[in-house]
Amino acid sequence: MSSPEFKSLAITALYTAETWRREGVPGAELLATPDAARVFGATNGALAIARFFGAVSRWIRRIRWSPLRVALAHRHALIDRWVAESPAEVVLELAAGLSPRGISESGRTSRPYVEVDVPEMIEWKGQLLARTPAGQAVLERDHYKRIGGDVRTINLGTAVEVGRVMVVVAEGLLMYLDTTAQRELFARISTLLRGAGGQLIFDLVPPAEEPPPGLLGRLLGVLMRKATRGADFVRERRTRQDILADLNSAGFHAEAVEPHAVAAELSLPYPSTWTRQVVFRATRPASPEEAAS
Repeated sequence: MSSPEFKSLAITALYTAETWRREGVPGAELLATPDAARVFGATNGALAIARFFGAVSRWIRRIRWSPLRVALAHRHALIDRWVAESPAEVVLELAAGLSPRGISESGRTSRPYVEVDVPEMIEWKGQLLARTPAGQAVLERDHYKRIGGDVRTINLGTAVEVGRVMVVVAEGLLMYLDTTAQRELFARISTLLRGAGGQLIFDLVPPAEEPPPGLLGRLLGVLMRKATRGADFVRERRTRQDILADLNSAGFHAEAVEPHAVAAELSLPYPSTWTRQVVFRATRPASPEEAAS
């Protein structure tokens, strides 16, 4: 578990894993580690400093504070709800990391749940689950599968059985992909879903909606890039409409929802807290004729 790509993503995976555990997300306790708790504490400490010293700057620029833990809870809970409500026969989660969604969903239903991530992440998650009898029971489920591979290049048709209604989840992935890579992913998933149809669900705050970082924010960014060996979010100034247009061009009918706006209606956590999050749900209509061509 030593590739540069894996190391660059490990800190993010640890922080989110501890967030899910503290939020009481089912299955998250099976992935808990002392390292995750330390990363969570250090990150939140840095964010608290940034919030304190950046308060005046945000007030002048009229930028609202979006608490990271709550923002992650909002997006995760909304995606969970949409996956649970989906009539899909198969769930495919890309770049699943240490998300407990596959653990909880495969325990709730018998439909196949397939996770794809870099081999080191797949191995690491398996080791964490193997520590306890409850985790071992998860690994023994025939309908819960984990496949090692680069989500940008892997043949998705070999990861899952094509021709069945499917929901594809990509949480925390799209912000690392540039415009070309996003469009290529949309096209590949659209091809995967043609015939039976299905949905693609992912989160992405359009870069054009992100406020420019202040001085302390830039400093924290430098420190984070050093800690993650250079990994950073893509900063292209794309809008929400640009992303929706790309999805439509790939054959989807798409919508963009801000979780905080529906938190009360859908009983999501922290219904009174505003967060800067956007979750997209793109539906690919069934087209048997296209699949046969």
